[in-house]
Amino acid sequence: MHKTLTKSDEIQLYVLKDCSKSKKAFAYAKSLSNKVNTIDIGKTRGTGTIWRSILTKLNKSPKELFDKSKPYYQANIRGRDFEDRDWTNLLMNNPELLRSPIAIRGNKAILLDNPTDIFKI
Repeated sequence: MHKTLTKSDEIQLYVLKDCSKSKKAFAYAKSLSNKVNTIDIGKTRGTGTIWRSILTKLNKSPKELFDKSKPYYQANIRGRDFEDRDWTNLLMNNPELLRSPIAIRGNKAILLDNPTDIFKI
């Protein structure tokens, strides 16, 4: 996976290729910077170190990144409690459960629940 430290003019987008939020976030990111590096987490599996770095920048626990409405989450994860490391492993192995794309610029990261949130970065 790609490095997570970015220059201030570069935006890294962690997306799912067929997600409409991801497509909109990419379009908005292009309006902010000519240097948009898109990482499809469905294809490129991130390491635990990279995910911990992203989580630190987001100031969130891995559990907060899950789309709890997904059928897999409802059937297999809901109501269970894990350590942060286990939540991170679940996210790494089930990237389709990521609730929203993630944008990183410099040392700032934001979870794009609304694609226009990218303008806050």
